[in-house]
Amino acid sequence: MYQTLKNFGKAKIQEPLCKHTTFKIGGPADFFVTVEKIDKLQELLAFLDGEGQEYFILGGGSNMLARDEGFRGVVIEVKDKTIEQEGDEMIACAGAVTVEVAQQSMKGGLTGFEWGVGVPGTIGGAVRGNAGAMGSEMKDNVKKVLLYKDGSLHEYDNDACGFEYRSSIFKREGGIILKVWLKLKKGENIEGKKKMLEFLRYRNTTQPQGYASTGCIFKNVEFNETVPKGAYNRKKLLEHFDKENEKVQQFLSVGKISAGWLVQEAGCKGYQVGQAQVSEKHGNFIINLGGATSHDVLKIIEMVKEKVYNTYGIELEEEIQIV
Repeated sequence: MYQTLKNFGKAKIQEPLCKHTTFKIGGPADFFVTVEKIDKLQELLAFLDGEGQEYFILGGGSNMLARDEGFRGVVIEVKDKTIEQEGDEMIACAGAVTVEVAQQSMKGGLTGFEWGVGVPGTIGGAVRGNAGAMGSEMKDNVKKVLLYKDGSLHEYDNDACGFEYRSSIFKREGGIILKVWLKLKKGENIEGKKKMLEFLRYRNTTQPQGYASTGCIFKNVEFNETVPKGAYNRKKLLEHFDKENEKVQQFLSVGKISAGWLVQEAGCKGYQVGQAQVSEKHGNFIINLGGATSHDVLKIIEMVKEKVYNTYGIELEEEIQIV
């Protein structure tokens, strides 16, 4: 297998995933392949599918937790980060860094994706998880997606992407995103730069800095009259919280409860297991103090979910992918 994988890119055996994730956690992958171009990625995926081999696309290494035991199969790192502009559209290979797509869109005189500077990882991963920041989500900007699935290429327009809160048809039904088209607008660069700086300032003042982490651990909780799984209705929410509370009013208006706020109100900030800790700055972040293991993180996740459920009857759901 190793010799064949070398035909598609730089291949390694027993490569520690902690070297490739923003959490700095994760055991060895059986095989690790770095692919430079999208066409080589397509060839590699077709080969692995033909062999019935398990594989995982790494992306930017954020929004995920790699287990200490590692990955039994092939981990693929995509180096093709090509970003192009055509009129009021940005076209990016899935491996392009989301922040860089946002920055290049602004430099090209486009507006509408300034909030992308607040999203870690790659544009492919952002689309897969319908990532969001500052009240916007990928569904607001995606025009089209090119997907590899079952040995062939497929194009999805925005409606076909099946976007939901922190989810998409790609996350639910599989397939590998190869390229993304974003539909933006011509806009004043001065205003765009101002928005971008505001997003960055907000992120830096509200999220932990200086520690390895992986982004938000839990999804914010949707709540409405139908109360889907993991959600909470307005009546029950007000049984626990003062209706006049400014935060509660905010949640009522947008239909989502901040997971970080729930973790904070349940008294979980500062929870620590081994070298993993719930951030004192933001309740929805777990930080690696140095040498944390996936078992440490998973134990904290279990403890926080139990405390929030026992306190408020709310079942938190993980936003990160556990591999």
